[in-house]
Amino acid sequence: MDIVFEQVEHIYQANSPFSQRALYDVNLSIKSGTYVAIIGHTGSGKSTLLQHLNGLLQPTKGMVCVGDYVIHSAKQAKQLKPLRQKVGIVFQFPEHQLFEETVEKDICFGPINFGVSEEEAKRRAKVALSLVGLPEEVLNKSPFDLSGGQMRRVAIAGILAMEPDVIVLDEPTAGLDPKGRKDLMEMFARLHREKQLTTILVTHSMEDAAKYADYIVVMHKGTVWKTGTPQQIFHDLDSLLHLGLDVPETVLLKRRLEEKMGQEIPSPCLTMEQLIAGIKQLFAKVNEHE
Repeated sequence: MDIVFEQVEHIYQANSPFSQRALYDVNLSIKSGTYVAIIGHTGSGKSTLLQHLNGLLQPTKGMVCVGDYVIHSAKQAKQLKPLRQKVGIVFQFPEHQLFEETVEKDICFGPINFGVSEEEAKRRAKVALSLVGLPEEVLNKSPFDLSGGQMRRVAIAGILAMEPDVIVLDEPTAGLDPKGRKDLMEMFARLHREKQLTTILVTHSMEDAAKYADYIVVMHKGTVWKTGTPQQIFHDLDSLLHLGLDVPETVLLKRRLEEKMGQEIPSPCLTMEQLIAGIKQLFAKVNEHE
């Protein structure tokens, strides 16, 4: 499902003394099947943007097209229900949304709410549980008897059981230790490949944006500041630093090494593996000329 934002504006509490513009003049296209990272400061409009993707918020002005679905200010909420089956959002700490007495019932809740039979919902629950790396034995357990990491995976399984075409991840690794973060991000990358999902990641981790995304959107003060591939975005290092944004550690290390050696390391160097390969390539080139 292609996603298009056309001149989208969103004002919280519009037409009141407390109105606040969160988005303005947002024009953005996301191709079906791509992995997009959205980065920017707190307050830049990232979370407001993603809530337009399934109609949790509607534009004050402009429109959002998600496949054949069109979202605009006059759209009735009940007309957006089918869209919410197609676009699943994993919010920060999704485990806080668990409420049923068993894992199976929690995962089945969404599909049944959208008209899927109980038998089909249970089948989907087993499949979704496998996708997030949990054994079938946990189906009959209370979700509140699981570890924090397992609870998060159950919450994500509940979204996958809806069989969405688009999955939106709002800081999905918040609060996890480094291993938990890596395991979860690798899981999302695998799901993106295997299920051919359109994946949209909102993150403060420049390393995750550089490693996993095909395309990056930089938000600044409520609008799209820049878009491009990770190589294009992180090549403009000074502009990102001027905005006060972090950049991948490998990009900073590459610059420091180049300043020390007086030589340019071949790009891209967005991951440590790429940086090591670039350094080896540089040294091989130097040795050829000696």
